[in-house]
Amino acid sequence: MNVHELRRYQMLQRVRRFADTFHDAFADIPLAGQMFTAVEESVDAFNREATRHVGAVQHARNSTIAKADARKAVLQQLRAIRRTARALAIDAKGLDERFRLPREPRDLLLASFARVVVRHAAPLEQTFIAYAMPGTFLADLTQAIRDFEAAIGHRHAATGAHISARVGIEQTVARGFGAVRRLDVIVTNRLGHDPSALAAWRCARRIERSPILPVRRLVPAVAVPKRQPIAAAQQLRSMPQEAGQQPHEIPTRMRAHFAA
Repeated sequence: MNVHELRRYQMLQRVRRFADTFHDAFADIPLAGQMFTAVEESVDAFNREATRHVGAVQHARNSTIAKADARKAVLQQLRAIRRTARALAIDAKGLDERFRLPREPRDLLLASFARVVVRHAAPLEQTFIAYAMPGTFLADLTQAIRDFEAAIGHRHAATGAHISARVGIEQTVARGFGAVRRLDVIVTNRLGHDPSALAAWRCARRIERSPILPVRRLVPAVAVPKRQPIAAAQQLRSMPQEAGQQPHEIPTRMRAHFAA
C-alpha cells in the first residue's frame, strides 16, 4: 500500500472514533447511521486486505527466489550439455548447433528450449556419458525443467494474489472515502451550531498531506568576459586619428557641425 492510502485509512479510523463519541447526535438520521456503518466496514475490510497483501507480498518474494534458483539449475545443466556438445562436434560437424543456448531467454522460452535439448540429447546419451556426464543427466534435466515450470506457476499465482489484495485495498479505501464525503454534509448541517463538535469533525476527516519541500532554482552561471591582453587594450586606446589631429581633439570635418 502507498502512503496516500495509509493516510486515508487513518482518517477513516478517526471518523469511526468520532461516530462513537457523537452517536446520539445522529440517532434520528438513518443515512448518517448507514454512512458511519460503511466507514466501520471499510476499516475492518482494510485490515483484512492489508493482512492479505502483506502475506501475498512475502509469498511473491519467496516464489521469485525459488524461481530464480530453479532457473539457475536448468541453465547449469544446459551449459554442461552445451560444453560437451562442442567436444562431440569435433567428429560431427554442426552437432553443437543443436544445443546452442539462446541469449538471455525468457522463462517460458528457456523451459521449451530445455525440453528440445532433452529430445536431441536422448539418442546421444551414451556418448555424453562417455565424456564424464552423469549417467542420469537427462533425467536430472527433465526434473529440473519440471521444477522450473512449477516455480513459474507459483510465481504467477503469487503475483495474482498480490494484485488482488492491492485492488481490494484501493476499493475499500474508495468506499470509505465516499461515505465520509456524504457524512461531511450531514455532520455540518447537524452540528453547525456547535463549533467544538464541528472542529472535532474537521479534525477527524482531515487527510494529512506530504510536506512540500522548497524548490531550489538553479541560477545559470554568468559568463564573465576575459580580460583583454595588455597589447589589445593598448591597441584599443590608440584609435586611428586624422593627420595632424591631437588626442581627444574634435575631427576637422565635424567642427562645422558642432559650430552650427
